[in-house]
Amino acid sequence: MKKIILAILWGLCASSLLAQGRLIGRVVGENNEPIAGATVSISGQTAMVAISNAQGYYVILDVPQGVYELKATKRGQPVWRGSVTVASGVTQRIDMKLGGKSENLAAAKPTVDAKKVKAEKSKKEEEKKEEEGEEKSEPAPPAPVAVATTNAQEIAKEKELQKAIEESEKLNQLDASQSDLPETDVEIVGGIEAIQSKIEYPMALKRAKIEGTVVARVFVDEQGNPLRISLVQPANKFLNEEVIRVLTEETKFKPAKVGNAPVRGAITIPVKFKIQ
Repeated sequence: MKKIILAILWGLCASSLLAQGRLIGRVVGENNEPIAGATVSISGQTAMVAISNAQGYYVILDVPQGVYELKATKRGQPVWRGSVTVASGVTQRIDMKLGGKSENLAAAKPTVDAKKVKAEKSKKEEEKKEEEGEEKSEPAPPAPVAVATTNAQEIAKEKELQKAIEESEKLNQLDASQSDLPETDVEIVGGIEAIQSKIEYPMALKRAKIEGTVVARVFVDEQGNPLRISLVQPANKFLNEEVIRVLTEETKFKPAKVGNAPVRGAITIPVKFKIQ
C-alpha cells in the first residue's frame, strides 16, 4: 500500500514538471555570515519550504510558474520577505540577508557568463578603434593576488551551491525509487499529538471560524533534521505558515533506517485546525 501511495504522489509531481522553475541562493546574517538551518518558504498557488545547509545555501526545485511570496526565517533572527515571479524552465538565484529590506523580484533570465560578455565587448571596442586608426589600449596589468584569492573564494562558493542543488535533486529520488524504501520509516518524536500540541491557532482565523487540514511531506536527514517540506495539501496561508513553523522549529524526528543505519527518508503529516 505504501508503494502505491508514493507512486501516486510521484506521478502527480511528474505531470507538472514541464511548467516549473527553480529558486536557489544563500541566506546570510547581518555581517554576511552564512545562516544554517534557516527556513526559506514560498507561498502562492502552492507552498514549499527548503532548509538552508551548513553553508547557508537553499534550493527549491520544481516550482510551478507563477507569482509567490518569499520568506526566510531563523529563530532569533530578523525576517526577510520578498516576492518573486517564477518562470517555466528558469533558475533564479536569490540571496537573502536576514533583516535586510524586502525585495520585489521579476522573473530572472537564464544565467549569462559575465566574463564572456565583457571579453566580447572589449574585443568589439578594440576592433572599432583599429578601424578608426586609433591605437590599441595597453594590456591590463596582471591581477593582484587579492583578486585571485577572491576568484578562488567565488569558485568555492559556486561549488558549494552546486553541491546543494545535487543534494536537493537526490531528495526527489526518495519518493521516486520504489526499490530503496527504508525498512523503518521516519518517526515523529511524541507522535502527531506532539505536533498538534504545539500548534497555535491564528486568532483572526479562529474568530472567523476558518478551519482546514494541512498535509505536509517532510524530508528528513540521517540525524533527524528536516531538509525540505512540501505541502501536499495546503490550506489558508496563515495555517500553512503555522504548520511550517512547528515542523521546522518545534518538532523532532527520528530518521528512517535500513537495518541499524540511519538514512534519509520522508514522512507525510496531516495537521488539523478545528474549532472545538
